[in-house]
Amino acid sequence: MENEDAKRILKKIIEQTDSELKGFCRIKHKKGWLHFLEDGQIPFTPKKLHETLWSIIDTKEYRPRGKKLFDLHRRYKYTAKANKVPFRPEEALEKFIIVSNDDRFYNQIPIGGGRESIDIGIAESDSKFTFVELKPWKSTASPMYAVIESLKNLVEYRVIIKRKIKDIKKYNEINLTLLAPETYYNQYGLINHDGKMGKNKLFNVKRLLENLSEEFQISMSFVALRLSYDEFISNCRKTYDRCGVSGQDKVKVSKQDSIFSLKRENWNNLVSSDQMIF
Repeated sequence: MENEDAKRILKKIIEQTDSELKGFCRIKHKKGWLHFLEDGQIPFTPKKLHETLWSIIDTKEYRPRGKKLFDLHRRYKYTAKANKVPFRPEEALEKFIIVSNDDRFYNQIPIGGGRESIDIGIAESDSKFTFVELKPWKSTASPMYAVIESLKNLVEYRVIIKRKIKDIKKYNEINLTLLAPETYYNQYGLINHDGKMGKNKLFNVKRLLENLSEEFQISMSFVALRLSYDEFISNCRKTYDRCGVSGQDKVKVSKQDSIFSLKRENWNNLVSSDQMIF
């Protein structure tokens, strides 16, 4: 869930990355992303991107700060409007994902400065952890932008450890996952209305993830949620009524509000650096 602190860093990263090709930025513009799906070209190398991230983040101005860095916790409240609809669907979706899964799932993990955070974190084992970048049904942030957000979080995590900013757990293996409803991937041309991807597009995305994974020494994946917006809103309204709130108010999600399609075993793995699932 992007905030102003993250936007400031990402803007600087984009400015210092030669990211324009054929008239569009391939990081932040939808048309730039759609061109990438067709031709597979990115105007920067993974190594250059890696160097840029470190050169910006590992500085006095942008280095992670704060006593709560990488504190693992769970937050269950989101703001709902008087019509029972979430003020920010992504915020509510994150909470429903947390209660729909086990206690290895955490959310809003502080990773930078101010309100910068990892949307969802999954402690896979004592040595393996997954950073999840969550997007809602509609978003102005393209998958390429989401990938850069994830890599920013990764570098911030590594800067915390390298600079000994705080004594946090060092995981030997980090996974980065872009998680979003199928509608999001459809919006950005990755899948059609049947939930399938064209082979050429799939190849270009897989190659991107492979190259970035090799450079950053991680694994990366794009994963889809099979949950329509209408179904989600219906669940939100039920939770609103159960909580007995009125008007615009905070709604607290609990285990009884879990949604079957949000359980991890029901997520749809579209493509990853390690394996391709058709």
